[in-house]
Amino acid sequence: MTRLELRTLMLSWLDDDQSGYFTAAQCNVWLNLAQRQVQMMLLQAGENYYMKPVTTTLVYSQPDYVLPSDFMVEHRLEIVLSGTGTTENRQPLMPITTNQQDLIAIGLGNPTHYYIKKDRVTISPTPSTALVMRLYYSPRVADMTSDSDSPDVPEQYMEFVAILAAYDGFIKDDRAPANLVLKKEKYETMLKQMSEDRLQDLSRQVVMVNDYDALGPFY
Repeated sequence: MTRLELRTLMLSWLDDDQSGYFTAAQCNVWLNLAQRQVQMMLLQAGENYYMKPVTTTLVYSQPDYVLPSDFMVEHRLEIVLSGTGTTENRQPLMPITTNQQDLIAIGLGNPTHYYIKKDRVTISPTPSTALVMRLYYSPRVADMTSDSDSPDVPEQYMEFVAILAAYDGFIKDDRAPANLVLKKEKYETMLKQMSEDRLQDLSRQVVMVNDYDALGPFY
């Protein structure tokens, strides 16, 4: 569905088919805000619909690296110790808090841990070699800027964008959106079920890790 189709749908729910009260500009803002809400719900459901990788080359003695400008959620950070393509020897970096950095030896070496601060990631130990670092992350969805644009959400959740946008219209009109409650709850239930039943090729499993990880028995 395009932005025009979504706006037409939400205006029909708001009983303003001719856009005499709710302007197109207002509706477009609400649709973009709704698209962001749907994205956040999908991310919370554990889906990788938005995930993509980006790589950079580590710089000798440089611990800080700027995150992508559209960065929203980090899924995995790794370095490539050797090889390329299918022969890569990859090592995931483990997340720590800013206070836990004191437990890692200061000096140069291959990074093993990282923490995020605002718009950058800090890796430790400080790189001693120009290895490739790869970040798997979900970017923020881009706003729809024209009526021919479509929201960046799975097809089955297009209507959900219009529902959430219509809620804002009801708030402006100081009305209770009782007629949309059931539709909204239906999609929320679907998203909850997605988070519980993402994988169906085998039964659920528990991921076991070392009791002490790499930082000792305190964490």
